[in-house]
Amino acid sequence: MNSSKLLYGLLALAALLLGILAQRWMSGEPSAPPNGASVDSVSLRDLDGNPRDIAEWKGKVLVLNFWATWCAPCREEMPEFTRLQTELGGKGVQFVGIAIDESEAVQDFLKETPVNYPILLGDERAVAWAERLGNRLGVLPFSVVFNRDGQLVDAHIGPFSREQLTEVLKPLVH
Repeated sequence: MNSSKLLYGLLALAALLLGILAQRWMSGEPSAPPNGASVDSVSLRDLDGNPRDIAEWKGKVLVLNFWATWCAPCREEMPEFTRLQTELGGKGVQFVGIAIDESEAVQDFLKETPVNYPILLGDERAVAWAERLGNRLGVLPFSVVFNRDGQLVDAHIGPFSREQLTEVLKPLVH
């Protein structure tokens, strides 16, 4: 086999694999949550530079959303998360955004698109944490839902629609 045929074959295989990954991401195919995963005690900085520990929200139904300002699907789902925080916050649901981005970019973005839930700044530790929680593709947005006992009940790669998220939250909210 000549080298150009081999190169074209490898490129075709790479395109096929990328297409499969893109299809899974675009369809919002859920990621399989790791067996027995629970919310870790992870400390990340808020936008003022203060450390915040995820354990602060112990006892609540916790929705962690890993996102970035440059991620269009991330930006599109945030207004719905804000509405759901308003609707379900009194029932013990807490959204927390984890921005995989620079502080200045996040602050500028939030001036235009304010949210009513805490935003923490993620770093390489947050990316590794998302991977441990089931983000096997390493893409954004990525959301996870923990019950009141801190057990992971859902991991979702790609945009999380209101309908999908309320189906997950319904049995957890009393």
